[in-house]
Amino acid sequence: MPEPRAQIGFQEHGIAGVLRQYQLQVPPNQREYAWTDKEVGRLFKDLTRAIADEESDEYFLGTLVTIPRSHDVLEVVDGQQRLATTAIFLAEIRNYLKDKEKLIAERIDNLFLSEIDPDKRERVSKLTLNLDDNEFFRGMMCAENDSVRPHPLQGSHELIRQTFIESRKQVARIVAGLDVKDHGDALNRWLKFLEHRVQVILVKAPTGANAYRMFETLNDRGLKTSQADLVKNYLFSQSGKRLNEAQQKWARMRSTLESLEEEDITVTFLRQAMIAIHGHLREEDVYEEVQKLAKGPQTSIQFLSSLESLAASYVAIFNPEHEKWNPYPDSMRRAIQTLNLLNIRTMRPLMLAIAAQFPLKEASETFQFFISLGVRLLIASSTSRGNVEEPLANTAHSVFSGDVKDLPELKKQLASITPSDVEFRTAFETATVSKAAFARYYLRSLEMAAKKEATPWFIPNDDKQAINLEHVLPERPEGNWPKFDDEKVRGYSKRIGNLALLLAKSNSDLKSSDFKTKRAVYRNTPYVLTSQIAGVNEWDEHQIVKRQKGLAEIALLAWPL
Repeated sequence: MPEPRAQIGFQEHGIAGVLRQYQLQVPPNQREYAWTDKEVGRLFKDLTRAIADEESDEYFLGTLVTIPRSHDVLEVVDGQQRLATTAIFLAEIRNYLKDKEKLIAERIDNLFLSEIDPDKRERVSKLTLNLDDNEFFRGMMCAENDSVRPHPLQGSHELIRQTFIESRKQVARIVAGLDVKDHGDALNRWLKFLEHRVQVILVKAPTGANAYRMFETLNDRGLKTSQADLVKNYLFSQSGKRLNEAQQKWARMRSTLESLEEEDITVTFLRQAMIAIHGHLREEDVYEEVQKLAKGPQTSIQFLSSLESLAASYVAIFNPEHEKWNPYPDSMRRAIQTLNLLNIRTMRPLMLAIAAQFPLKEASETFQFFISLGVRLLIASSTSRGNVEEPLANTAHSVFSGDVKDLPELKKQLASITPSDVEFRTAFETATVSKAAFARYYLRSLEMAAKKEATPWFIPNDDKQAINLEHVLPERPEGNWPKFDDEKVRGYSKRIGNLALLLAKSNSDLKSSDFKTKRAVYRNTPYVLTSQIAGVNEWDEHQIVKRQKGLAEIALLAWPL
């Protein structure tokens, strides 16, 4: 019989009760303490209101996600900020009472902040923070007065110090106005409140993958960062004596990615890199696949080396001016510029694999092909469909693993999702465009193809004056187009056949003018496809459909396969 599956456990505790019952360890390489005065002050205000509400039995402080490491030791996946802040507050209550209510102070120290480890024959902290913070945190918790407290060495240390200061102020607020003999009772009431009424749901997940999934379900705000932390912590834990090397490689990867200035970039990159390495993969499965790939120091360091190298290529595919492209044909930079405009996320892992694996000329030609493929997928409204994402992902893996070595092989592997000329033309004949940047690009490429200019698929870089997008039938007719009711305006105004290019000045003069007024301007425009509109006497649904069919034929020249 198969082994019974480990169960995820849920328990309801007061937050100080969690500190009392368990030793809690933040993984050595998880993020630092990050709460500012704002978060700490908000917590104290909320707790003050809750304890004053006699009708309320409890105050809910959220979910703590942990991984049991032994009978009474829990690794903290989510909850470090709340646990550390609570421990600091308890420490300041202890410090205040040690000369006034010695027994209560000793109880706090012995039950909530530390305990005796019989194996080590020493007193150990109930809460251990990460490598960067723990020594400072421990020094602050153990110091008997300010003169012996350690000096902050980094930003997180200063935040911890400020939390001690805010906690001391909170203690002062609690006892303000009370007779000194009542201070112990007032603070003891808060201890009971934190131990029993400030409720958390303690989640015990048997594996890191389970912990991540629980975090995804219960704490959506921190999802992406937690996934990256889990991957990092796992790789570091597997690196053994090569921990410093692993840390350096992760730091270099992160430093490279940060140049993109995108929120949650590490998780986005990890998934797309893992798709290239592994094949199609859901975001929530990244951590589990990393565990399968990297076991022990050798494979963990090799995997981190791959991530470090891929990070440089990943950043480059977002930046046409990146130094990586210096030895490539000039067309590579223009292709990247165009692909970034199209911004088809499902193509990113494949672009990454090509940038990492293909020879220079082959990569440049492949990226040009991606433009035609991308436009065809956008027009066919299939860029977000699962039947497109998975083949693109698996092709990325085939490229990265060396099974696909050139453009002809890649085209063959993507044939099932590549819209044929007939499919593309048919989709183009009825397509609408809502994004003005896309519409201008489509029309400029069609204009170049109509004039038989070279490389119409690239974003043109030779415009001397600003080009505006013109809706022949305006989006707001303002009474000048009586043949079109509101429904027809909505149905036809954004059709490609109704769109044209004009120089900025001409477009600003026309606004919502009638067709007769617009025709006169179209007749004198330098754009061939726009001037052709002046050759018809009136503009109606029939003309929009007819023109769009003509543009669909030109589209086959603008974005060929």
